[in-house]
Amino acid sequence: MTRRTAVAAVMGCVVLAAASCAGPERPTATADGKDAASTSASPAPSATAPPTVDDAVAAARERMTAAATGRDAPGPEGLLVAAESAGGALYVWESSDGRFCHGTATGVGMTSVACFTRPHTPPVGKEPRLVPLVRMMATGWNVVFGAEHETVESVTCDGVPVRVKDVGVMADGRRSVHAVEFPDLTLGTVSVRVRRGSRVVTETLALETFAKKDAARFASCGEPTS
Repeated sequence: MTRRTAVAAVMGCVVLAAASCAGPERPTATADGKDAASTSASPAPSATAPPTVDDAVAAARERMTAAATGRDAPGPEGLLVAAESAGGALYVWESSDGRFCHGTATGVGMTSVACFTRPHTPPVGKEPRLVPLVRMMATGWNVVFGAEHETVESVTCDGVPVRVKDVGVMADGRRSVHAVEFPDLTLGTVSVRVRRGSRVVTETLALETFAKKDAARFASCGEPTS
C-alpha cells in the first residue's frame, strides 16, 4: 500500500464511523447476563382518558359544596344541576333561609357563588308567569328560568325546538325551574309553550337584557329585546 493509499484509508475511517474500521461491535452484557441489544424496550404508557361529563359534574359538585358555605350553603333540597359539560357545571339552589343562589365550578378548580340578599327574591306571584333567574356564560350561554302556576311544555327559537332541562322545584314547590343552553351568546327571545290547566298558551322569554354593540356578530332568536 502506498503512503497516499494509507492516508485515504485512515480518512475514510474517520468520516464514516469508527465501527466500520474496528469491525463488528460486541454486545454489552447486562447485570442479568442478557445482551443489551437483545432486551426489549418497555411499552409506552397509555394516554389518560379524558374525563366524562359525569366525572366533571361530580368533581364540580365537590368544589361547589366547598365554596357555598355559611349563609349561602344549600338548604335541604341541595344543589340542582342547571347545565353540565366535560368542563364543569352550573348549579342553582335555595339557601336555608330561602334565598336563590347560583354558582359555577370548572374542571380547573375555579368557582363562583352569587346569592340574593333577601329571602324569596323574586317572590312567587299570584298569576301564571315565567321568571328569569340566571343569564350567564357557563357551559354555553345558559338561561335559567322559573314557571309559576303553569307547566312548561316546550321552547322554540324561531320555530326550531330548543332542548329544555327540567332542573327541579323551588319556593316550597310553587316554582318549577328550567334551563336552556346555546353554544354562545344568543340575543333576542325564545317562545315558551306552557299549559295552564286545560289551556295552552305561548309566552316569550328574553335571553339577555344588557345593551349590545355589534349585535349582528351574535346569533339571535325571535324579537330583539332592546
